[in-house]
Amino acid sequence: MANKILTPITLWSDFNETLPLQPQILSDSTEDGVAVSRVRFSGRAAGDGRVNIFALFARPVGDKDCPAVLVLPDCRLTADKTLVKMFAKKGYAVLMPDYRGVWGEETDHTVYPQAIDYANYSLAGRRFNFADDTARETCWYEWTALARYCVRYLREQPFITNVGAVGLKAGGEIVWQLAATCDLACAVTVCAGGWRAYRGIFKYGDNTELKMDDERYRFLAGIESQSYAQYVRCPVLMLCATNDENMDADRAFDTYARINPEMQKSFYFAARYDGHIGNTGLNDLFHFIEKYLKEKDRFIPEPVAVAIEEDEGDLVARVNLERNTGGRLDYCDVFMAEDNPDASTRDWTICPLKRDDRKEGMVFYLNVYKNAGRVFAFAKAKYKSGFAVSSKIAVKKIEKQYANMTDRSRILYSSENGRDSFTIDNTSGKLIADCFLNNDSPPVVMMNGPFGIRGIYSPYGLKLFRINEERYRPAEGALLKFDFYSPQPCTLRVNLIVFEAGGGRDVYSCTLSANGGEHWSNFVVGAKDFKNSVNKPLGQIRDAKFMTFYSESVFCLNNLIWL
Repeated sequence: MANKILTPITLWSDFNETLPLQPQILSDSTEDGVAVSRVRFSGRAAGDGRVNIFALFARPVGDKDCPAVLVLPDCRLTADKTLVKMFAKKGYAVLMPDYRGVWGEETDHTVYPQAIDYANYSLAGRRFNFADDTARETCWYEWTALARYCVRYLREQPFITNVGAVGLKAGGEIVWQLAATCDLACAVTVCAGGWRAYRGIFKYGDNTELKMDDERYRFLAGIESQSYAQYVRCPVLMLCATNDENMDADRAFDTYARINPEMQKSFYFAARYDGHIGNTGLNDLFHFIEKYLKEKDRFIPEPVAVAIEEDEGDLVARVNLERNTGGRLDYCDVFMAEDNPDASTRDWTICPLKRDDRKEGMVFYLNVYKNAGRVFAFAKAKYKSGFAVSSKIAVKKIEKQYANMTDRSRILYSSENGRDSFTIDNTSGKLIADCFLNNDSPPVVMMNGPFGIRGIYSPYGLKLFRINEERYRPAEGALLKFDFYSPQPCTLRVNLIVFEAGGGRDVYSCTLSANGGEHWSNFVVGAKDFKNSVNKPLGQIRDAKFMTFYSESVFCLNNLIWL
């Protein structure tokens, strides 16, 4: 069996999911109109034992029959009560298993037989990123096998009408395998698009080819989500983040395109986000599963089309909305970035509208830097229903000068930019299942400061990729000047993140104090003010890939300028 290349068909053709579940209810509770149970049941047999699955199971109190959702978290996390309650409050039975296994002193976890102890995330080792034997001897196979028994557990509940699956990050990669091998009513993947073997190999970089050998073929064929996409048996919604460090945004739409065109499918990019999708993406999720699990009449638009072209001497993006004539458009935005082959650190800027012609397409200026060599663009269209879709990321090499090209700028941000360019940063412990915002408020807002001057603020901290764009890159020895307001005494931590040779990264920090009060403070910092964990100063600010600003206190920023 060693060295055999297993495809999605051959890998799962003989899988046995008929063994008795032997379910146990460990505890029951009712909270906020939701019944929550801690449960255990048996999964597949391996070696001399069976997988003992731990999960949270929830359902709305009082509902007789309801659809069910299998929710799979990221492999670093376990079942999340807040998340299962969120789904149950919307009228779904929810099963959220632990599949990461042994984790510190925790007792509520899935127990794997010794023969497959690598299914524990902490013990996976090479079996997480490599298929040294076959795809069957990897943690991914065991996690999908566990998920298939979870689907069966839901189907055996007498009050369940339909079963769908939602997967977050690594859980989303598992859902791709489920959608291709199980009968689901629908599937939603969040920040999961395959191509894990291509990490560090950029689609639009200098080296785009993966070094192939038998092991890579085994991993690609039997594990990678893009290999499963063509076999998907149910409607699929892909929710992705443009700046995701663990998912290749440039290749995500390639996975989407492999899904059978006769299958209902949709796609959304959360601009500037990393590993989370924002409230618009979450709305898409619930809109989508309502249609396919509750069988509600919901309009599901297809991704829009975008083309980069010349228009009257200008470089523009033309958005075609013809595919979605069944819905009423609320608004359409185009986002642009330049040159950077690493999608995770691109600065996505909203583009101004040039012309709105629904027949020929909406046309947006791409005001690129005059020395840019390549431009990236994608469109986002939101409909009156609240559902939003995106286009793929279009790419064009720039081989001539256009009338709307711009010069280098020392201004990184001013309040005239509004909420454009900044995104949220410090999400650790502040998101539901490390993926969803915990309230409906916009994560980045404009805040009124002294003298009627507004600034930008987020309770999650602020992140800015603009430093990584050539038109905004500082000169050697440059200083960063910015205005700062906090109504209370405040400590601000400014981080510059530098990517090291070999793929690592280092964080250089500068801590600033402000007295607070109804006035704007002015800070000027240079490279020597930023030090890493061993107190080494930063060489040049221009070496950083992005910057972050965070404080426990309320604050806002304005007028970030290079001196």
